[in-house]
Amino acid sequence: MNYLSVFKTKLFLNLRAEASKTYLGYLWWVLEPGLHVVVLYFVFGVFLQRGTEHFVVFLVCGLIPFLWLSRTVSNSASAILVNRGIINQTAIHKAFFPLLVVFQDFTKQIFVFLLMFAFLGMNGFLPGIEWLGLVPIITTELLLIIACSLIAAAIVPFIPDIRYIIATGLMLLMFGSGIFYSYEQVLLPQHRQWFLLNPMANLVKNYRQVIMHGEWPDWQALAIIALASTVVIFLMLRVYKRADTAFARLVAQ
Repeated sequence: MNYLSVFKTKLFLNLRAEASKTYLGYLWWVLEPGLHVVVLYFVFGVFLQRGTEHFVVFLVCGLIPFLWLSRTVSNSASAILVNRGIINQTAIHKAFFPLLVVFQDFTKQIFVFLLMFAFLGMNGFLPGIEWLGLVPIITTELLLIIACSLIAAAIVPFIPDIRYIIATGLMLLMFGSGIFYSYEQVLLPQHRQWFLLNPMANLVKNYRQVIMHGEWPDWQALAIIALASTVVIFLMLRVYKRADTAFARLVAQ
């Protein structure tokens, strides 16, 4: 089977089918994250008066990357179960399904990032040479998302209730990643290094470092996150290969 050809065809068809289910179609790709930004801005920037100068930009630089991870991991968690019909009819590597979800959401995220960059430009944050650092940051986040998605999708067929724990865990991750607060202002200096052990918090810090401060990212941190994610991806692909018949048996029930 030509997996790459099937992957691209399935990716295109899924994106088109998803857009056809709503009146606004493809616009929801950018409207959904935009609405999240508006809600959190009003909660923290207006109602709670927690906003600082350029708070909207601060919020966008953290929330948009986090929503990408959160949405993709949530969608990937059930990727094997919802494709039980195909799995029962075709011998296909089970990692195909969560990876398909990852790249569907990555395709949508490209347009979200483009809109985000346009918004930043309108607010005076124009690209400099340091913005080239966004390429390795986005690549690192993509590797992290693939690793997390493969783990979630592998566990859910065995323990379906884990989906609820994943949703709660992602909410906890949002509050623990400095999305709507500056960890430098909240945490004591001796606690900041522990905070940045959270890979998503580290990535958010790097997005802001490049976009808002015009500085190059923390290359060492990116390298560690990317390497760890790559190792997890490699190990998970081996797990999927070994558990192939177990997945097939579970979804057939």
